[in-house]
Order: sequence, then C-alpha cells, then structure tokens
Amino acid sequence: MQLNKKEVLRYLGYKRKQALTPEVDAMIDEMMQEVQQVSKPRYDYKIFPILAHEATQTIEVVGTNLVFTGKSAFNHLKNAQKVVLLAATLGLEIERQIRIYEVTDLTRSLILDSCCTEYIEKICDLAECDIQEAADQEHLTLNRRFSPGYGDLPLTIQPDFLQVLEADRKLGIHLSENLLMIPRKSVTAFAGLFTDEKSARPRRKRPDCFDCDLTTCQFRIGG
Repeated sequence: MQLNKKEVLRYLGYKRKQALTPEVDAMIDEMMQEVQQVSKPRYDYKIFPILAHEATQTIEVVGTNLVFTGKSAFNHLKNAQKVVLLAATLGLEIERQIRIYEVTDLTRSLILDSCCTEYIEKICDLAECDIQEAADQEHLTLNRRFSPGYGDLPLTIQPDFLQVLEADRKLGIHLSENLLMIPRKSVTAFAGLFTDEKSARPRRKRPDCFDCDLTTCQFRIGG
C-alpha cells in the first residue's frame, strides 16, 4: 500500500518547505516499508438503522445500547438512514517494534510512530471501500468518518462502541482505565449512510478542520 510521505512529515511536525536531510528522508522511506512488514492490520464493521432525536440532539443506534450525544455527531448523522460502526488496528507487533526503537534509536521510533498513524488511516480508507461496496447494494452513500472524541462527542462512548463491535474478541482491541485503546495504533469511527448523495457529501467551502470544535488541535492552529 502506498503511504503518503507528506502526511508522515505532517505527523512528525514538519512545516511546509522545511528542509529535510537525506538521512532522515531515507529513514522515512525505510520506516514506511517497515510499518507494513511488521503490522498485522485488521478491521471489522457493522451497519445499523438509526433514529435521530431532534429534541435532545441525540442519535440512537437501533438494536444496541449506543447513543451518540452532542451537536457534532447529531449534525453528522441526522439525515442518514443508517450508520456504520468501524474499528481497525495495526496489532501489537508494531507496538513492540516502536518500543524497541525507543531504547535503541529514538529517531526511528518517532518516525515509525508517525508512519503508523498514516498507515492506520490508509487501513480505514480501505475499510471504507469495502463498506461502500456493501452500501451500493442498498443504493446508499457513505459520508466521512467521525470518531469518538471528535467535536463534542465524548470519549466515554468508547466502551459501548467497542462492545457493540465485539472488538476485543474479533480484533484484540481493549481499553485502558483512561479509555486509551490497546493496541495504541487502533481507530474507532462511524459514518452515516444516506439515500441522498448531496446530504452525504455536501460541497465544502472550508477545510474539514473548521467543522471541528477542537480549537486547541495543533494541526488546526498550524493551518
């Protein structure tokens, strides 16, 4: 799978037009290969009908105990007919490799960590292609991914989210007491399924960052 070096550099904190030494450039290429060789990527998803409750601005995932609260999630799903819940992970093997480099070569550790972030996003993109194929059977269109912790959707929804997907049994994803996922390079996300493509993918005049309420994000601050 072709990873995007510009994204890796962004995760590393490089600014546009910032000089990149040949040694670091070569190391990034090497780590972009290593992340794919060492990782054991997996994903799983489930699709459910939803009920949007305007009065409380909540989204009920029918057939589960999952309820999305907050303005951000409500606006993301209010016109959808269904929702897809997704979990993906790179596995524990790559976590171990990062820890080894933390002791032996800190630069490699940092670069590999950023490559992992780019790789798990690519795995989620791959999952979306799979999901869209399933949605096509019902003439539905997928909108963009939205994760617990985005906007005003609390991270406390994570235990119920993972339980619905049986992510511990199927993918080996567990939660720490602080609601951090283990393996660390794991993602949970949901997206709406719409009958109207324009509702699913409206034209945007501004970058997606400005639709998010997390104003302290360094990527948004840095432009």
